[in-house]
Amino acid sequence: MKKIFIVLSAVAILAAGCTQNPPQQNNVTIESNNAPAGFDVNKLAQLVKTSTDPQTLEKAINDPNNHVSNLDLDKDGNIDYLKVEEPSQNRLNVVDDVSDADSVTIAHIKVDPTQNNTADLSVQGNPNYVGNDNYYHSSFSLTDFLLLSYLMRPHAYYMPMYHYGYYPSYYTRTRTYTTFRPTTSSAMSTRSSRSSLSSPSRSQRSFSTRSPSTVRSGGFGHSSSSSSGRSSFGRSRGGFGRRR
Repeated sequence: MKKIFIVLSAVAILAAGCTQNPPQQNNVTIESNNAPAGFDVNKLAQLVKTSTDPQTLEKAINDPNNHVSNLDLDKDGNIDYLKVEEPSQNRLNVVDDVSDADSVTIAHIKVDPTQNNTADLSVQGNPNYVGNDNYYHSSFSLTDFLLLSYLMRPHAYYMPMYHYGYYPSYYTRTRTYTTFRPTTSSAMSTRSSRSSLSSPSRSQRSFSTRSPSTVRSGGFGHSSSSSSGRSSFGRSRGGFGRRR
């Protein structure tokens, strides 16, 4: 009788074990280290075409109605102010001052006049911030390219007076968009893979974070320390604006 009881108990234990629910798997979501695209190279190219000078372009880039940027590199919840610099002849850079000490180049703009009364426009976006389509190239007639008139006449290279924490009076802080999708066109293509700049490739080194320095402006096609060639386009700080 005792043996029968032991056998029945063992059978009951085995049956109970078989009716238990199988262990459930934990669902883990792994987020990508790549930040979403926050700048529209295609829209920037259209603004370059219709702007009369770098200062006008800078204002258009920071107009929230144009939806060109959704960058928030200083992580304050607001879209960063982007400035335009003119480092050399027929070249412009779009720069984001991340702090008082550091800045990041978001895009390089290159304008090359040709012999057929046209001009080639190339815009190379920083692959870390502009998404897969990071390169724009197209040609325009000289009459349709308003910025070319500015670039071709003698002038002091434009260096914005604004910097991190000090912005023009027209600038209004705008919260970042929940959804931001850069536009594209037939002139867009991919020039380099989107990756971290911790080990930048040759094409990416020019986009590395840099510390801003005082830049003096000079005449057309060269820089100069002479004060006689300076204008409001050449001052790095000062003038009208407000600190935020």
